[in-house]
Amino acid sequence: MKQKKEKPEEVSEETTPETSAAEPDYYEQLLRLKAEFENYRKRVEREKPELVAYGAESVICSFLPLYDAMLKAQQQVKKDASEKSLKDGLDMVFKEMTRVFEANGVKPIEAVGKPFSHEEHDVLTTLPCDCAEKDGLVTEEVQKGFKINDKILRHAKVCVGRFEKAEEEKQGEEKQ
Repeated sequence: MKQKKEKPEEVSEETTPETSAAEPDYYEQLLRLKAEFENYRKRVEREKPELVAYGAESVICSFLPLYDAMLKAQQQVKKDASEKSLKDGLDMVFKEMTRVFEANGVKPIEAVGKPFSHEEHDVLTTLPCDCAEKDGLVTEEVQKGFKINDKILRHAKVCVGRFEKAEEEKQGEEKQ
């Protein structure tokens, strides 16, 4: 909504030229501020794609050592397809991947043996367990979850234990 530009009040005869010159011109200040803000907005719009590209570039650069480790592992397996070389290659890849994750603040979510948490876990199924202490605890981790700082990147996909009483115990409780 456009507002009409109000004419400034007429300068009274009592006001001297020095007094009117000393009074701030709020309308001119507002126009300058508006122009500065427009320039800022345009600059941010121009720089946004550069910042996104820079973010992607830094992520890719942090994964280059991982690529190198995987390439070395692949070459080693092609040379010597023994079980030890395959194991060593995979260990090297996971060590490098863990280093990249730690450098970027990514941590795995510890799930097995912990109580189920809606915030960190996605339940795939419940598994029967033999004792009541395991009821509601994560018994198996199907897919690892990750956090970056305190934000969830991916929930852990888990199986949760569910204590089921034996049939004889259930029937004994029903009679009581």
